[in-house]
Amino acid sequence: MNINVNKSEYQCELVIEGVIKSISDSQSIKDAINSCGNVKNVDINIVNSFSITSSVIGFLLKKKQGDGLNISIKVSDPRIYELFQSLNLIEVLNIKKI
Repeated sequence: MNINVNKSEYQCELVIEGVIKSISDSQSIKDAINSCGNVKNVDINIVNSFSITSSVIGFLLKKKQGDGLNISIKVSDPRIYELFQSLNLIEVLNIKKI
């Protein structure tokens, strides 16, 4: 898995390439989001993963609901979109299929 982070004053964009499957992948995503600092918006583009760990989902919900971070997620694989849909998180985390 590879993460590219593009940060500006108000926004941070993460492009995640590869399958999200291990604890270290989860920690890398959390670290990348935390490296964005005090931005208000985080856009996450999950390019080719068909899965996401529960710890990342929980972390995203904490950042959204606890810290007030605006999160938008784009996914390319229908399986991960269906996972977010089954968890009723499409609107909460602003999930889009690309």
